[in-house]
Amino acid sequence: METVLIAIGAIVPMLVFLVVVHELGHFATARAMGVKVLEFGIGFPPRALVLYTGRTRVLLDPSTSFSGVSSSLELAKGQLVRVSSSEDIHGNLVARYVEVVPSRSLLKRNRQEPQEQPASIEENAGSEDLLRHEGKIRDMDGGSFILADLLYSLNWAPLGGFVRLAGENNPNVPRSLAGKGAGTRIVVLAAGSLMNAILPLVIFTILFMVPQSVVVGQVQVTEVSQASPAEAAGLLPGDIVLSASGEKIEAVPDLARLVNLNGGSAMEWLLLRNGVQERAIIEPEFGVPEGRWLVGINIVEQEGRVVVVQVAPGSPASAAGIREGDSVVAAGERSISAIGQLTGAIALNQGSEMEWVLEQSGQQRTVRVTPAFEQPDAQQWLTGATTRLVNAREETRSEPLWSAVPASFVSTWELLVLVKQGLMGAISSGNAPQVAGPVGIAKVAGEFTREGGFTGWLVITILLSVNLAIINILPIPMLDGGRLVFVVLEWLRRGRRVPPEREGLVHLIGFVVLIAGILLITANDIRQLLPG
Repeated sequence: METVLIAIGAIVPMLVFLVVVHELGHFATARAMGVKVLEFGIGFPPRALVLYTGRTRVLLDPSTSFSGVSSSLELAKGQLVRVSSSEDIHGNLVARYVEVVPSRSLLKRNRQEPQEQPASIEENAGSEDLLRHEGKIRDMDGGSFILADLLYSLNWAPLGGFVRLAGENNPNVPRSLAGKGAGTRIVVLAAGSLMNAILPLVIFTILFMVPQSVVVGQVQVTEVSQASPAEAAGLLPGDIVLSASGEKIEAVPDLARLVNLNGGSAMEWLLLRNGVQERAIIEPEFGVPEGRWLVGINIVEQEGRVVVVQVAPGSPASAAGIREGDSVVAAGERSISAIGQLTGAIALNQGSEMEWVLEQSGQQRTVRVTPAFEQPDAQQWLTGATTRLVNAREETRSEPLWSAVPASFVSTWELLVLVKQGLMGAISSGNAPQVAGPVGIAKVAGEFTREGGFTGWLVITILLSVNLAIINILPIPMLDGGRLVFVVLEWLRRGRRVPPEREGLVHLIGFVVLIAGILLITANDIRQLLPG
């Protein structure tokens, strides 16, 4: 139950944050390009809270009709009105129909879908080419009124957000998106993905600038699998990896990252063997890492003692009460003085409960630990060399702004390369690329949050933001990229638009296919979570 709550607590604010950032791109560019923004919503209706802002001047003329009041003389500041407006030759909005919403119906109105309109507007306005906007009257001057018709809403379904623009598919609506030129529409439609692409740069820059404690040392090869790229390259247990592809190696994740970035191509490792530096050429291969029996701790050797430097939350070690700084004196009725002895004892014991003797500050205690088998479910680029961190030390590191910004671009680019490497690796090995739906993403987000805290949450946020930017810009119907296809097609046809009903049909079919795909992927995610 705790795992489920962590997953939900991680994924819900993450999705809201990412979608709001995405929609902010559409919102900001639409306003800058003169497109009328009707609503910016966080979550999806029914509405919980609403705020009307803005100052839109709406003219009144003798042809304006009213509902709820007999004439413009009864309009007053603070009234909520629904207006259907046209545009005159000077670009001014002119009210054709004004409906005053009685105060007693405000709560009911706020619970409606934003697209819903009462029958009276449909009957009296008489045209789909009018701008339908609503808001509160800020000021009156007889021949016009100032309307706060930009609505910010907080909604009860916390699954993302949306921006509602005027005339998204009807170019005849005043100040509509569809009425703008192809260049403007391309900018507005692409801005969401651009914001998701920029977000990792911002987060990475902040992370690099904030001082953080990191554990670094020397990465030592402990095991070389048979018939592996590492064996073919001549790696031996005990080798120290000094650098890979020209980059200094100070931690095991450093080496894993470079292996995945260079998967499928030869990379050079600089090794330290018996005090002599040697070079090895290794070409990682794509596959699933071997499963191992683990208890959820990171350990180092210090003066003939095996010391726990980190305990994973929710792990067997955490459940047994093992703490950072504990020295493992014995495990499974074996004396422990080296990392290999402890890992060997865990492997022999496998899933059975074993007794550990721990020491800290001169005091010994005994705990009982049951190792758990961990089989990675994600394929990755592998060398067949198992490594560990030796001569570990803790350092506090941070980067100044002038180096954090370039580093953020490098890290974001590496994320894109890692996505490409995963896809190409799966294809080259004859397997389908692994995908996850909402359930699978929530599971991963929960695991990273539980193990890495807020930093782990940010890492998954960055990865999802990159994926959201890529997927949304692809030519998939219903998504921004699918809509961009029709804008580009219109430009190629020199302004001849695809009829809105045909474009709508394509998006509808795409929506059905997309939802069906999400349901299938979600069903597979749930199947993988179920025992057996």
